[in-house]
Parts: sequence; structure tokens; C-alpha cells
Amino acid sequence: MTDLSLASRPGVAAYLCPADAPEVDEVPGVGATDAAAGDVIPGVGATDAVGVGVMPGVGATDPASVDLASGVDGAPGAPTRRQEIATGIRLSFAAGLGMFPIGIAFGLLVVQTGLPWWVAPGLSIFLFSGSVELLLVGLMAVGTPLATIALTAVLVNFRHVFYAFSFPLRVVRHPLARLYSVYALIDEAYAVAAARPGTWSGARLVAIQLAFQSYWVGGGLVGVAIASVLPTRIEGLEFALCALFITLTLDACRSRREVPSLVLAGLSLGLALVLVPDSALFVGLIGFVALLVLRCLLTARTAPAPAGDSAAGDSAAGDSTAGDGSTAESNPADSTAGGGNA
Repeated sequence: MTDLSLASRPGVAAYLCPADAPEVDEVPGVGATDAAAGDVIPGVGATDAVGVGVMPGVGATDPASVDLASGVDGAPGAPTRRQEIATGIRLSFAAGLGMFPIGIAFGLLVVQTGLPWWVAPGLSIFLFSGSVELLLVGLMAVGTPLATIALTAVLVNFRHVFYAFSFPLRVVRHPLARLYSVYALIDEAYAVAAARPGTWSGARLVAIQLAFQSYWVGGGLVGVAIASVLPTRIEGLEFALCALFITLTLDACRSRREVPSLVLAGLSLGLALVLVPDSALFVGLIGFVALLVLRCLLTARTAPAPAGDSAAGDSAAGDSTAGDGSTAESNPADSTAGGGNA
């Protein structure tokens, strides 16, 4: 009978067990086991009476539950917060390569328009909407009333309301982080998030939005620095906003499905230029939104029924037909049985 009390052994914790436990072979340098325990993994402390496996580097286990720690013994685990942030920054590189040069153009435009240099980082931090910022530079330079500027900003950014319906904002748990995520919901962030549905965490989503704002603010500061050392004015920078919207329009009209929207936009702008030339932009935007809503309603009304619904209807019809057949088949049997009884 072997004495299983190992209190006398240096460097090994004592393990109490019944005195009449059967003899168990001991492996040098391994913690004691009891009679029910199976193989012991080298370098691991004592196990309990159930004999569940113990992972290297982990202490004694509980007989009721064994939890696989993430990242231990090669077991795949959830990525850490640092890894999620790094992934978000990496995913922002493709769109960031386009945002940074436009930010430089924005900084150049601010200085060459005659506005103070701090307008560029101020708008990029507190407003953070590239198209509206480029538009506001021209409106501020000519002294446009504040009410007109506010209404223009609302109309131009109205599309962000629809972004919120499918943007994965639910993964952001912290209230302040969620507030920032709503504020930083721009076209690029929505496009990247929509391209990878179901893969977002709060840290990854906020990281990509912070990266996008960093590219935009940094590009604006670089543009301000370049404009301060240029000897002459660069002509044509005021066309940057128009070029941006032309690019977005061409990108959205790659398929024939979006051609009607392009026709409606041209129709609304043409009518506005003819009827109210002094407020053509404002009236054209309102008319375009109204036409888009009308088109959406007509499309939803004339859209065919989903294939799943028709399949479900066919299945229900098949079930009813099968039920009728089984009833019809059972009737002769019943009549025969009735005749036999008679």
C-alpha cells in the first residue's frame, strides 16, 4: 500500500484521499492522482476523483465542469480586443487611401477660399461629413445665411438615416462608443460594414470609424500645410465637390436597375432650373426625394412574391392533395369492411 499523502515531497501540493485507496503508479515530477483518475499530463497539478483531463499550465479542475480556455493548448478562442482593433484598422486601409487625398483637397480649398486654417480640422472633427464640408466651404465664403446652411446639410446627409437601418450598431455596447458610432456613420464606414455582415464587434466597428476620421482630419491638415507654402492659388479645387458627387453617381449606376434613379434626378433638376432658377438646388433635391419615394412605393407594389412563399403555398397545396387522396383511399376500405360486417 502506497502512502498517497505527498505533503513531504517538496514542490508538490498535498492531496488527501482515502487511506484504503488502491496503489497507483507515480510518474516522477507529476502531481499525485487518486484511484479513479486516469493518465496525468506532465507538469500539471493534482486532479480530482473524476479524472477529467487537465490542460497544461492550468490548475486543478472542477469535477462538475471543464471549460476550455481560449488560446490554451491550441484551442481556438475569440479574438482579443486588441486583435479586433487591429482588424478594424486593417479593413480601413482600402477606403482610407481614397479619403486622404480628398482631405488634402479640402484643406487646400479652405485656405485658398480665404477662411482661417482651423476651419478644416474644426469641420472635420465636429461635423465629419466630407460632402457637406466641401459644400460648406463655398457657402461660408459667400456669407450664406445659417438657416440655409443648416437645411443644406440636412438634405445632403439625409441618406444617413437609411444607413442606420442596417448598420451593425447593436454590437457597440458602451453608450459613449455607440454615440460616436452614430456620429461617425459615413458612406465609407457603411460600405465596409455592409460588405462583411455578421463579422463585426464593437471594438472593430469603432476602430474602423476612428481610422476613417483620422485619415480625413490628417488629410485636411496636410492640405492646410501645403496651401500655406504654395506661392500661387491652385485653380479648380472648388470642383472637388462636384467631382466627388459625379464619382458617387457613376458608381451607383453601374447596373441598369439604378438607371431610373439617374433619370429621375435629371428630371427633377431640369424642372427646378426652369421653374425656380434661383433655388434650383433646393427645389431639385426635394423633388428628387419625392420621386424616389414614389418609385420605391411602385416597385414594392409590383414586385413578385418571394420564391419561399410560393414554395410554401405549393407545399401546402400538396399536403391538402395528399390528405384528400388518403381520405379517398380509405373510403373503399371502409366500405369493404362495412360489407364484410354486413
